[in-house]
Order: sequence, then structure tokens, then C-alpha cells
Amino acid sequence: MNAKGSAIVLFLCFLSLFTLTGCSTCQKNILEGKNLPFKLADRLLKDDEKFTIKKDDKLLVRKQNINQNKQWKMVNTNLELQQVNLSNSGKYTVDVFDEDGKNLNSYTETVCVYVKVPKPRVNVTCQDKKVYLTCEVEDRKDISFSWEKNKKESQEKGKVLTLAKAGNSKYACTAQNPVHNNTSDEVEAACTTSQQTLFGFDFTLMVGILAGGGFLVLLLITVMVTLACRSCKRKEKHLRDEEEFRLNYVSSNPPPHKGKQTARGQPAPPEPVENGSAEDLSQAPHQVASRPRAQQREASTPYQKPQ
Repeated sequence: MNAKGSAIVLFLCFLSLFTLTGCSTCQKNILEGKNLPFKLADRLLKDDEKFTIKKDDKLLVRKQNINQNKQWKMVNTNLELQQVNLSNSGKYTVDVFDEDGKNLNSYTETVCVYVKVPKPRVNVTCQDKKVYLTCEVEDRKDISFSWEKNKKESQEKGKVLTLAKAGNSKYACTAQNPVHNNTSDEVEAACTTSQQTLFGFDFTLMVGILAGGGFLVLLLITVMVTLACRSCKRKEKHLRDEEEFRLNYVSSNPPPHKGKQTARGQPAPPEPVENGSAEDLSQAPHQVASRPRAQQREASTPYQKPQ
């Protein structure tokens, strides 16, 4: 390849790099909710002069329909896009023509829309005898950080500020994007490693583990006690039902009455009559004694065959 070809290649590479860099750089930064102005000319446009505005090569507005589009408003020599939001970020191209179609003004600019930076907070962490101050903020788009020590600006930059040791000084961090910034409350960098650790581990982590373990143990004990109580109640209810069933069965089915017997299995002698007379009581033994004699006479009489 000759020198001319090499020069062309280098020029194309440089042009590509410049184009990419220009695309990623914002020529105009604006806060969300503000009006975005586009300068049309150094003077007021004549009635027969025209303009167009494109975003990412897509036509947005032209002079003929400016009155029908409420998002755009003419202010002196500027055309303003009302109350922009994040979706309005992009590359805009402005072209202005006279009545003959001759270009009077033409330019392209990249617009970046940002939201307000929320208030940051400073987290203090102690580890290996050092103190780490971390500036935490929700929105991280193009955010940069700076620090203040005892209300005086510090030369330290970055999200994390490292201190060699703890002290009584107070620190605050400021988070900013190209159009807005916010500052945290002051915190004191006063902590020691022993205060931030438990059993040699991170204090917060150990507290979380112990709290979780204690909760599980308490839950297990509660479940076991509940099951034991329910089991006892079921057992008591079962015994109560069984006793009631036994009593109901006995009351509805009484046992049969049996005559009294002596120890040798012989019938018991008749009980004395309470209301009987003295004569009945005196005759009773004779009657009882006469029965065996009559039976003996019947036994001694020989059997006679009838003729």
C-alpha cells in the first residue's frame, strides 16, 4: 500500500472515531420538565421563510403546522419544545430556508435530558482499622461525587472515601449530574472494628443470622407445644366419651338377679318373716320336720301290683 492509500485509511479511521465521539457527547444538557430551545436565526423569520426540525432523522415539526402542535412554541427567534422528559434525549437537526429554498441556517446537536438528583446518604463501614464512607444515591446516570469535611470542600472525589482511622470529624457527600446536584446529611466517622463485628464476623450479618435462628427455634417450640396440647385434649375427650358410653350401656342393660347361695353351693335358708305371728313361727319347724318322715313311710311301703 502506498503513502496515499495509508493517508486515506488513517483519515477514515479518524473520521469514524470523531463521529462516534460526537454522537456520545451531549452538546446541550437540560433538566427534565424544562423547555428546550432551538435557535432558528439571529433575527425574526419572515412569513415566507421556512424551517424543519428532525430528531434522529425523523421529522418532528415544520413551520406549516407549528400552530397545530401544542408541544412547540415560538419565542422570539427560538422554537421551544415544552416540558421535556427523558424520552426527548437524542440528536436533533435544524434547517432554515428562504422563499427560494436556500439554506439560511443548519446545525445538529445532541440533547441529553436528566432528572433531579435525589438526596444521597452516607454509609459508614469500619474494616481492618480503616473507615470507609460510601455515598449512596438511587439515580446513577452520569453521577459524580464530591466530599465536604466539617462543612469545607475536600479534594477527595469518588463514591467511596477511605480514612486511615476514625475520628470526630463530620463528612457529607454531594452527588451531581450535569444539570443538578444534591448534598447528604453530615455523618461522624466514629466507629471501631470491635463495634462493627460480632464473633469476628460482620455485626449486621451476625445479628441477622441470630435473629433468624431464634425465630425458627421459637416457631418450632410453638408448633410442638400446640401439637402436644391438642393431643392431650383429644386423649381426654376420648376417655370422657368412653366413660359416658360405659355408663349409658350399664344403665340401659341391668345385670340379671341371682338367688342367694351358701358357700357350698346349697340354697340359703329362708329368711325370717318379719310380720308373721308367733303361732306361724312355732308351727313352721314341725311342718318342716314332718316332711321327711312322710317321705320315709312312703319309701318303706312295698309296691302292690293292682289286681
